[in-house]
Amino acid sequence: MRIGRESVVQMLRFGIATGISAVVSVGFPVVLHELLHVEEKLAVGISQVSVLMLNFLTLRLFVFRANGGGQRVMFRYLASSLAFRGLEYLSFLMLFELADLFYLTALVITLVAWTGIKFLWYRSLFGGRVAAVG
Repeated sequence: MRIGRESVVQMLRFGIATGISAVVSVGFPVVLHELLHVEEKLAVGISQVSVLMLNFLTLRLFVFRANGGGQRVMFRYLASSLAFRGLEYLSFLMLFELADLFYLTALVITLVAWTGIKFLWYRSLFGGRVAAVG
């Protein structure tokens, strides 16, 4: 299977957007817990919710450069993102509570594990086709 230039560019942009999201997703709970003494589970939950709009904007405008669908795409994004965030949070809780991992270790494992699945889903959501590079 040949991967076209446009797909590679989208994957690179997705990596950048994911990196930004990860910094917020990991950095925000660190600030909340370590500096403000918010309980770990609540700090991670707050960070999961806080990146919803950031991710929507970066995926739509930067990664996939979508311009159609409007409210329908936003609703589907929010619904799927909430489902992903819920599954990520459950994954985090399983690693944190059941596997007794350090909260940051559990969070990073969770975020990395879901990245590929989300790329494929969001690519289909924001048009299902490869946008022109430029």
